[in-house]
Amino acid sequence: MDTGYHKHYHLDNPDSRDHHNRYFSPTSEKYFYEEIVKFPCETLHKMCVAGEIKGDTLIDLSACSAGFQLFPLCDIFSEIIVLKCDDSSIKEMKNWLNQDADALDWMHLSQLTSEIKGDRAKYKQEEETLRKKIKFILKCDFSKENLTDAVALQKADCLISVNMLNAVCENTDACHRLLRKMSSMIKLGGTLLLIGLFNSTFYFMGEEKYRLLAFDEKFLRKSMDEAGFVIKLFDLIKSKVCSRRLRYEHVWVLRAVKEKEV
Repeated sequence: MDTGYHKHYHLDNPDSRDHHNRYFSPTSEKYFYEEIVKFPCETLHKMCVAGEIKGDTLIDLSACSAGFQLFPLCDIFSEIIVLKCDDSSIKEMKNWLNQDADALDWMHLSQLTSEIKGDRAKYKQEEETLRKKIKFILKCDFSKENLTDAVALQKADCLISVNMLNAVCENTDACHRLLRKMSSMIKLGGTLLLIGLFNSTFYFMGEEKYRLLAFDEKFLRKSMDEAGFVIKLFDLIKSKVCSRRLRYEHVWVLRAVKEKEV
């Protein structure tokens, strides 16, 4: 299985449909769905109920076609802007948004959120709400200082990012730069929501091996501080996954406030 060559998510245009089915669906290997999807959704919902997430505009900067993180948040924000760096993810997101016949089935995600909120039968309403809130799907370029290049976005009240620090950063310096770019997209006093993995170095899509940046909690906390953020909530669970396709020590979720420009 191991090709010996580690591809890069943001450079090699992976199959985001395979990524979704392999890691974010109920049919994925044991514990993936519980750890990578259910745990972050429950944590985000708790933040929303506690009134810790507020604002009008949300930017979503997440790897592949991950969409689970948007369902718990779609009631809060009036406008959601989705940024993707690969054509495959953009295609899948637009297919879902337009309810195309071959779109990914996100029913398990909307059902999960409606169940967490207390009424599983309202999953169709969750999907309708999210579709109405997504205003733009734009391509981003991590080599640019302004990730959306020619398009200048207004600073958002909140930015959420799933697994991007792991997936697109080749080293710790790149991780610092990406956090600063995220900071530049958020209003002073705004919120950054991050979801990621600790100490994971690769994952597979199909038979292709993709690299991940491995880092730990100490590095993450220091990097957040240097990017002008103060962490207000940090939660994590230890992984039970035993897979040859993806290994990690913990899944973590954090909420931070931008307290200074850097």
